[in-house]
Amino acid sequence: WQQLAATSAAHPPIRLTSQAAMSLLAAAARVGAASRAAPRAVTRAPLGPLREARRNLGETTTGPPVSDLAANWKLTVEFFTTSPLSYREFKQRCISLRIFAFTGVCSGCVLSFIISPPKSSYWMTWSPGYIFSWVRNSFFGTKPPIFLTEKVERATDVPDVVKQLVTTRRL
Repeated sequence: WQQLAATSAAHPPIRLTSQAAMSLLAAAARVGAASRAAPRAVTRAPLGPLREARRNLGETTTGPPVSDLAANWKLTVEFFTTSPLSYREFKQRCISLRIFAFTGVCSGCVLSFIISPPKSSYWMTWSPGYIFSWVRNSFFGTKPPIFLTEKVERATDVPDVVKQLVTTRRL
């Protein structure tokens, strides 16, 4: 009991703003007026005003699930062949079309990379095709590099050669 009292003291009860209270009162009034006008055989849930004040932002799903490709393909074909009779039908056809449009765009981008890959050194080094050369180099070693990796030391004394060429006037 002491713990419950401490918890309720730490968290005061939630208070409704005047706008939220008025919208709940308006919903309760609508429910009351509707029940007086035409009594229903089915009783409402105890949260009538809260249920009536719900904004219906699309939390329900209609139409076939995303995993049912055959039904979604049928709706996609209907998108291009017949005109919808309602907004809900149009929206479901757009949702079904979106599945195939997304797949088509992604497949087109991948196919474009396969047919014509970028020419940057980053892509040549880290592209998926590099995996084979990485495995080969792991087992069989690497080729010597094309460019120098360290400074080359020569045995020629350049100042002495220049001095000889200048004094003998062969330059």
